[in-house]
Amino acid sequence: MSAALLANIGLIVLLMYSLIQFTLTARSIEEDRRTRERRLGRLEEELGHATAAANDAKATAEGSAREVAVLEEAVAELRAVRTEADAKLRELQSAPRRRLIVPDKAVLVHGRLWEVTVAPVAGMAANGGEPEIPGGDDGARVYLLGATTDRDARFRAEQRFPTGLGYRVQKVERFKRG
Repeated sequence: MSAALLANIGLIVLLMYSLIQFTLTARSIEEDRRTRERRLGRLEEELGHATAAANDAKATAEGSAREVAVLEEAVAELRAVRTEADAKLRELQSAPRRRLIVPDKAVLVHGRLWEVTVAPVAGMAANGGEPEIPGGDDGARVYLLGATTDRDARFRAEQRFPTGLGYRVQKVERFKRG
């Protein structure tokens, strides 16, 4: 056994070692490739889920934006209605209030209620012929009387406010609550 044979055996052992090393390296590379493919598959699946969630969120945001626009229009409309209502309320509050005078409260229990408008004749008050104080109305007042019919209400008003004292019954109408 010579040195050449030992050299050949050494080369064969080295070749075997190299083949074993190559096989182990190839297996390791193949395992790394499979692991990478599994991870890549999981990442693609997660990306698909994330994309779907992002699309859902985008659709929800677009729907919400449309709803917000509709709600903003409704709020603007309600503000306009409120402004109109406030203006109407101020107008009604600034207008003179309708006052009802009740001369005999005991009669109100019996019969129907009638609004009787009584005014001084020709701008003169009933207190000795002094001129009426100038104002927005003609001095007419509305009295609430209890009576069976409008003729009965007119009669009661003419008894209480005779034309000889400078009064005139302008109109008689059924009392409307409110």
